[in-house]
Amino acid sequence: MDQLFTPELCQIADSMGLALYQRFTPVEASLFLRCPIENIQKLQKQKKLGYIQLPSDHVEFFGYQLLEYLLQQVTNSVQSKQIPQNQPKEKILRIEEVTKMVGLSRSTIWRMETKGTFPARVPLGTRSVGWRSIEIEEWITKR
Repeated sequence: MDQLFTPELCQIADSMGLALYQRFTPVEASLFLRCPIENIQKLQKQKKLGYIQLPSDHVEFFGYQLLEYLLQQVTNSVQSKQIPQNQPKEKILRIEEVTKMVGLSRSTIWRMETKGTFPARVPLGTRSVGWRSIEIEEWITKR
C-alpha cells in the first residue's frame, strides 16, 4: 500500500507533536500558522490552504493540510533567497585591465575619479592600487 504522506512530512509532524489527522478550527489554524484569521479565510477562498467543509458551513483543517501549506511557504522563501550560481565573483583589477575594459586613458580615469564620476580605487599596498571588478562592471552598465 502506498504511503499517504512523505517521510519528511511525517518526521516534521512528529517533531512538532502534531497528528496529521488532528482537526483544527479556523482560530486554531490561525494560531498554528501565526497569522490573523482573516488571512486563513483568504487562503481558503484562494484555494491555497486545504480544508474540510462540515454541515452548517463549519470549516476545519487537518494537521497535514496546515503542515503542507507551511512547508510550501518555507520552501518558496528559501528558493527566493538562494544566491544565483552565476553571480560574478569579485576580484581586484589593475589599471591596465581597467583601461581596456572602459576604453579610457589613465589620466581620464584619474580625473573622473577625483570628480566622483568613476569608482574609487582600492589601496593594495604602499605603492599599488586596484579597482573592484563589480564596481567597474556596474559603472559600465550605467553608462
